[in-house]
Amino acid sequence: MSESGLVALIIPGFLVGFTLLWSAIVFASARISGWASLARTYPGTEPVSGQSWHFTSATFGRLSSYRNVLTVMTSPSGLYMRPILPFRIGHEPLLIPWNAIAEADRINLFFTQALRLEIRDPRIAGTRRVTFYGKGLVEALEAQIGG
Repeated sequence: MSESGLVALIIPGFLVGFTLLWSAIVFASARISGWASLARTYPGTEPVSGQSWHFTSATFGRLSSYRNVLTVMTSPSGLYMRPILPFRIGHEPLLIPWNAIAEADRINLFFTQALRLEIRDPRIAGTRRVTFYGKGLVEALEAQIGG
């Protein structure tokens, strides 16, 4: 096989392999983080309108970090979340009603502020911890929650 023929096979093979690996990792992160469980309980199927933040960050539990990949919206019906396009595999949109938030704790970090929410998840008979980062988003969430 010629060198150019080999390159013609390697490049598409790499692209297919990378795409499959990326998809598997993003899909697994939805399961590990608890996003998938919350999406089954609180599906974001209805269109919402309200104040939105793009490319924002949150952590789910202690292991899963969504840094600068979320679109978050506060609306009268609840807290809407959706990852940006390359991270949507296995991540259905969420619309968490305000009354599903069991607890909210503000955390003042050195350079920013964070709000830790405990969200009721009947599928595990407990709560899931989600922490949001950024002063503007934290203040808007506190105003909606009443914290």
